[in-house]
Amino acid sequence: MRSFICTLGLLLVLSPFSPAQEPATPDSPFPASSALAEGVSPDVLAVLGDLVQGFVDDKEIVGAELLVIKNGHSILHEAYGWRDREGQVPMETGSVFCVRSMTKPLIGASILMLVDDRKLKLDDQVAEYLPSFDVEGFRGVTVEHLLTHTSGLPMSLLLGKNLRELDGIQAVADLGAGHELDFEPGSAFSYSDQGTDTLTALIEVVSGMGAVEFVNSRILGPLGMQDSACVMTEDHPLRARGCVKYAGSRGQWSRFWGPNEPPLFPFFLGSQGLYSTLQDYGRFMDFWLRKGRPVKERLLGSRFVRKALTPGPHPMKGPTGLPELHTAYGRLMQLWMGSDEGGDDKVVAFGHTGSDGTHAWAFPEQKAMVFYFTQSRGNTTGLRVEEVLGELLLGVPFDANEAAPPFEQYLGYYMEDDENDLYRAIIRDGEDMALEIMGKGVVPLTYVGEDRWKLRPNPSESLTFDRSEAGIVTGFHVGDHKEFRFEPSSDLPDIDEVAARVAKFHRIDLLESLGALRLSGAVTIEKQKITGEISTLLAWPHSIRMDSEAAGQVERYAFDGEAVRTFTSVTPLTVLEGERAEMLRLDSPLVRYGDWRHWYPDAQVIQKIEGGGKKVLLVRTGGTSAPARTLYIDLEKGGILAEDSLVHLGALGRIGQHVEFGDHREVSGMMLPFRTEVEFPNPMIGTIITTVTSVELDAELHEGVFELED
Repeated sequence: MRSFICTLGLLLVLSPFSPAQEPATPDSPFPASSALAEGVSPDVLAVLGDLVQGFVDDKEIVGAELLVIKNGHSILHEAYGWRDREGQVPMETGSVFCVRSMTKPLIGASILMLVDDRKLKLDDQVAEYLPSFDVEGFRGVTVEHLLTHTSGLPMSLLLGKNLRELDGIQAVADLGAGHELDFEPGSAFSYSDQGTDTLTALIEVVSGMGAVEFVNSRILGPLGMQDSACVMTEDHPLRARGCVKYAGSRGQWSRFWGPNEPPLFPFFLGSQGLYSTLQDYGRFMDFWLRKGRPVKERLLGSRFVRKALTPGPHPMKGPTGLPELHTAYGRLMQLWMGSDEGGDDKVVAFGHTGSDGTHAWAFPEQKAMVFYFTQSRGNTTGLRVEEVLGELLLGVPFDANEAAPPFEQYLGYYMEDDENDLYRAIIRDGEDMALEIMGKGVVPLTYVGEDRWKLRPNPSESLTFDRSEAGIVTGFHVGDHKEFRFEPSSDLPDIDEVAARVAKFHRIDLLESLGALRLSGAVTIEKQKITGEISTLLAWPHSIRMDSEAAGQVERYAFDGEAVRTFTSVTPLTVLEGERAEMLRLDSPLVRYGDWRHWYPDAQVIQKIEGGGKKVLLVRTGGTSAPARTLYIDLEKGGILAEDSLVHLGALGRIGQHVEFGDHREVSGMMLPFRTEVEFPNPMIGTIITTVTSVELDAELHEGVFELED
């Protein structure tokens, strides 16, 4: 399941990659001013703008909008790259973004308003309002638990669900009560969309009105947030300024939603449903920056404002680029904490992020706000923006990126010790050097000098290479964790010998004489308790088609020897290219058990380990446009036991996976796994299990079957 002088000036104006300053308007909530007038370094501000432009130029994002506000004045407001890459529509200031989890602070504010209205108490049990929670194990869940992500509810229960088949937010909340809690309420912190969606249902019950109506009447309307919408209906006027959504990684961005397509969310999900602009969201953040003091009317009492910006009972461990600060969580508001002169923690900044690439920060002491919105899901550039904000607003210099030395001296394989079967690799990833963690993912590195590289998803952590007295790289360390470099030993078998052993064990070549093979079975997403059906059709030499259906969602892909095609319940038939296509081509038994030299010109045996009572060879495949993968091969028999690779999963983009192949059975001379366990590090997915229940040899092939034209 599997981007002379007069002439240059004109070009800059017309280019979609040139920043465009928003003209000042009389009704602008944050009138334009200069950096110097507001006490900000113009040089550092220019560095910030250049940084975002560099993200676009290097294809780390598709487009972005940046707004810096100081003392209530806009000192930088620029747009970069594309709003719609395929339609050649440049990003413009005032574009509308899906802010995803930046919706949560609005739900937190709504709940606190109801508490302020004395219609609700923070220590109230949710079961008092939602009957589905009046069951064993859930009666202890309180409103406060949901506000602080300490309820024990999972991250999400919507994976594989068709929202259009659910009866609104109340049905989403009821899903939680049908799922086992991850821990005892109040005992730990675990970020939860499901918890926030439950609060959204609670708003409707307690207020007696729809959640959209409540948010509109109590927050968006009073704050003048006219360019924000809780539900982006197909005829909504904001769609004309809406951003196309992309998922993937650097240079591999794939479109997965556009403003002319059906709404992603047919009803308001309080965990992620808001669409807004930078200036509009600025109005909301300004409300908190001014400690809830309204312009015209009282919206929320000051003690509840303080409550929202007070750390919860359990720490939040998250990456940050703001120097010498750590993250915490209030009441649906992310906090950045530092120490004051007395040694006590204080809130240095607050705000929130959204998984599609949106970020908001407010700095109370500096009377400043920064908004950095992209529509490129899966990027981590916001953390590098934070680094510059540290110098811009906190006066803490950041490590300027130096010219990186030649990568060759660092490239290779690293392992914690001889008994550990999890190795790491330092690799080239496009124009970057990166740390690859088998089955987990690829972490880009940024050079900062003296053999030290920052982990780009978390600039507060760095990787430092160790050298021998002769100056040879011998390993690396991240904090106290050390990895040692190793070279493939001389007693390892030749790659051709290993490939022949695999081919002899699995005998997938017999398919040429046996005819097309259809494997049908069941698929289970354990964490979500979702079951479905899956079918794989194979035809010699390279054709494959896979069909799956679970929870009403259909997914299909096919390779006919030339093109990879895919479609799902929510995406049209698409011909894939580049890395995504190669990932799917390689994820086939015909490739895995077939002619490696055809598919993996750079395959190499790199290590011999002990695993599960067996001697196992680690084989690293490469030489393709897709990221390398690692095969775990039974040294004695030649069977492939497991595989580490990367996969592209729709809106989640490129993520790691570890696959275990088990229950091998003979099928007309071929040895095939009848059970496959795919483990994803993403907590929303967990483990997906597929089992084969029926086998059809010499299956009928109708015209177009491998082109998805049935």
